Amino acid sequence: MHTDLSYISTISPRDQMWESGQQWYFEVGVSALHCIRRALETAGITPSSILDMPSGHGRVTRMLKAAYPDARLTVCDLDSDAVDFCAATFGAEGAYSCEDVGQLQLPRAFDLIWCGSLFTHLESPRWPQFLHFFDRHLTPDGVLVFTTHGRQPIQWMNENVYSYGLQPAEQKALIEDYDRTGFGFVSPANQAFGISLSSVSFVCGQLERIGSLRLIGAHEAGWAGHQDVFTCLHLRRPYRSQP
Repeated sequence: MHTDLSYISTISPRDQMWESGQQWYFEVGVSALHCIRRALETAGITPSSILDMPSGHGRVTRMLKAAYPDARLTVCDLDSDAVDFCAATFGAEGAYSCEDVGQLQLPRAFDLIWCGSLFTHLESPRWPQFLHFFDRHLTPDGVLVFTTHGRQPIQWMNENVYSYGLQPAEQKALIEDYDRTGFGFVSPANQAFGISLSSVSFVCGQLERIGSLRLIGAHEAGWAGHQDVFTCLHLRRPYRSQP
């Protein structure tokens, strides 16, 4: 995958994404940008303010900076070193996240929020909290683009292509939960974060609880042929369940 953008290629020595996947690091960033551009084209907006959360050490941030150089770019992550690196390297405003996102208040709303590979690690009870957080921090007609693990990871696990660091018993439990309920989650002892699987119907059910988020796009395995991509438009007049 190629791009005509001239992006900053500086890598942090603490960037775990770089350490684990140098051969496709930049391609994954470019793929994210393609997903974002499709979302913005559907919504018909050009962002003047952007939030990348969780930003990590800038795998996607660098692409956003190159594609939208005039936009006010904010990065947010639990990893303070990652935030500091992105702020210094890409000229972004940095915000340190916290475990309880309900306590996190950012100073402005954003035309675009990119949330790559966060919901892939969340248990289902935590979804509403994050969706409400993003909803609160979108401008009218702003766009949220977020990614999940869907059917592609299941296929890879079943075909022994990629294990996600899970033991066979953990993979089995994860997939069985998904098959039964449309959502699966395991918290492996050897990893800092859990792994989740989310069906399209589960994601849609979560979004229907947020009256001011309209689903305008869903693309299975849309990010780098791996994670599902969902796009939401922030409504000026929220949906109401009662007349």
